[in-house]
Amino acid sequence: MNIFSISCLLGLISNATIGVLLILRGKDKKISNIFGLTCLMASIWSLGGYVFSSTSSQEVAMVWWKIAHIGMVFTPPFFFHFICRLTGIRKKNFITVFYLTALFFLANVFFSKNFISLRYAFDQFYFIDWRINKSLTYLFFYILFYWCGLLYAFILLIRYYPKTSGVKRNQIKYILIGSIIAWLGPEGNFLLVFGIPYLFPYTNFFVIIYPLVFGYAIIKYRLIDIRVAITRAGIFLVLYALVLGLPFYFGYRTKSWFISTSFAVVLASIGPLIYRYLQRKAEEVLLAEQRHYQKILVQAAGGMTREHNLDRLCKLIVHIVKRTVKNEFAAIVVNDKSQKSYRLRALRDSSRRLGDFSFSHKHPLVNYFGKRKEPILYDELPRNVRNSFESSSRVDVIVPSFTEGKLLGFMFLGGKLNRQPYTPDDLNIFKILSHQTALAIENCIFFEEFKEAQERIFTAEKLASIGGMADGVAHQIKNRLNHFSVASGEMRLEIEDFIEKNPNLINQSKDLQETFAYLTKITDSLVANVKRTDGVVKGILNFARTEEKDKYFSEFLFSDLIGPSIELLQIKHQVSVFPLEIVADPKTTVWGVKSQLKEVIYNILDNDYEAIEEKRKYHMSDKEKLEFRPLIKLTIADKRNFLLITISDNGVGIKDENHDKIFAPFFTSKSSYKSGTGIGMYVVQRIIEENHRGKIWFETEYMKGTTFFIRLPKKTKQA
Repeated sequence: MNIFSISCLLGLISNATIGVLLILRGKDKKISNIFGLTCLMASIWSLGGYVFSSTSSQEVAMVWWKIAHIGMVFTPPFFFHFICRLTGIRKKNFITVFYLTALFFLANVFFSKNFISLRYAFDQFYFIDWRINKSLTYLFFYILFYWCGLLYAFILLIRYYPKTSGVKRNQIKYILIGSIIAWLGPEGNFLLVFGIPYLFPYTNFFVIIYPLVFGYAIIKYRLIDIRVAITRAGIFLVLYALVLGLPFYFGYRTKSWFISTSFAVVLASIGPLIYRYLQRKAEEVLLAEQRHYQKILVQAAGGMTREHNLDRLCKLIVHIVKRTVKNEFAAIVVNDKSQKSYRLRALRDSSRRLGDFSFSHKHPLVNYFGKRKEPILYDELPRNVRNSFESSSRVDVIVPSFTEGKLLGFMFLGGKLNRQPYTPDDLNIFKILSHQTALAIENCIFFEEFKEAQERIFTAEKLASIGGMADGVAHQIKNRLNHFSVASGEMRLEIEDFIEKNPNLINQSKDLQETFAYLTKITDSLVANVKRTDGVVKGILNFARTEEKDKYFSEFLFSDLIGPSIELLQIKHQVSVFPLEIVADPKTTVWGVKSQLKEVIYNILDNDYEAIEEKRKYHMSDKEKLEFRPLIKLTIADKRNFLLITISDNGVGIKDENHDKIFAPFFTSKSSYKSGTGIGMYVVQRIIEENHRGKIWFETEYMKGTTFFIRLPKKTKQA
């Protein structure tokens, strides 16, 4: 076995190993597969080289030279294809031509007698000698593939490099260095083909190194800083050159086997200690800035819990992170329960505005972090998660914040301004920061919810006091209505009495007749309006009147909720008949807070009616209006452990973009024909889900209608 065959054997092992690993375990399958095939082509080349350099038969050598050329011919096109995939540069036609040209040259290898000529080299094995036949096809193959094609790939890499940052930038560094090493490897062999033997076979050992560099860059995305890698390698080479070289030097000078061996033992013992010391000192210098801001972040994390305002806290966090890390931007997205989404709460951006960073609870990014609870590099996210959101700014790191298994929010970080990548040390610091951030955010949310609870209690007490005054106010109004009624009646009697006593006077004056007729009409109008107003007051009192027992959970007939709601809706919308169809047993009972459930039914029926009116007034032709039959249908299904109340309408429905906003406070989709505060359905959801431990949801189709479903638990034995 000679030096060349040893280098080929090592090249075969390294290339085949990396190629198989990439194909089986690579993260980006298309990129990994293509480069895996590139490595396998190089391993075929190395396999052929190992066999033909180990045989003394020219016939056997020729066969294995042809096999080696399979890898030799296809390595450049696979490598070029890999570079195009990696950079996202579209060269489909060029790649196709490259592969077809490779097939043409491979056909020459197997079927042309003049393409390969062998001579015995170094008194050891048969090698190609181009000078025997001087094949122009072989020369064209060498220049086209191993100069033009590979140089073009290097140019694409170099042009792509300035557009990258962070991990991707560091990865391209590794690939560029690996590419140069890979190119130098076969060049020494080709020089021997053309009669220049000076670099052969030592450059062939480069074939062993480049797949390791490439494989490390592709399989493992968390790359260490290229400066650190080169520094470590440099320290290792220099130190161990001294460790191995000095004993030989002193042995040669002293001619003493004992001295050289003793010196070698001493250096081999202290070598690892010196290496670790020099490595640590070098990293302290190279990573001084990074270690400094990591220390600041750890110190800042401890003081976040003293802030009780969520907006101020989020602004403080992004300010500290951006100032210390010196990155392009920092943004925090926090869970908003009322909106059922994670929305942007703070942003600090030095370059350009961030996109719309809001995520529903079902977003792929939220689902992904439900399983993984650690900071992650953007490039390590699964492709479907990366494609699920877009930003005008480049995201490099995502840091989730968890407390007791609940995802409170995310922090998005842009690339560092110095274009250096985020390291595993950075991610560990961000993990510590995320724990402290989660505690601080949870603390702020607690204070906000406590404040909201106090405001709700105050509002409830205020409404209760207003409700307590309702009877008194109604009594005063009814007294005035009685006065108007009596006065109107007296006026009418007085007019009728005057007409009866003075018929001649009335008959003789047309103006007097018109005056008394007008006065009679006014008195009739007053009496009619007094009666109508009295009905309105009664309807409001019936809806608002809450007995003491109605403020607590009790069992009552469902019909007790319907009657008062319909009366008030007829008054509000000035209709004599409300288009409601009820499919339920009149004896069905409900377990809950009567006054609150009455408000729920009223709000949903009110929204249904207004949806129908909006459809009828704004979305129908005159002919369609005549044929349209408004319908609201209420159904009650008595299940084993709960009641299912279904309320459907044939109104305008809800647009897709508004589905997630229906239960949000202060959101309304009502047209200008009716105004809405947007608070009704928010209150409805809280009454059903928080107060009654039930559930409310809806199904809708725009321009077809909406159906609301309410599930109310039945009375339990404990209750």
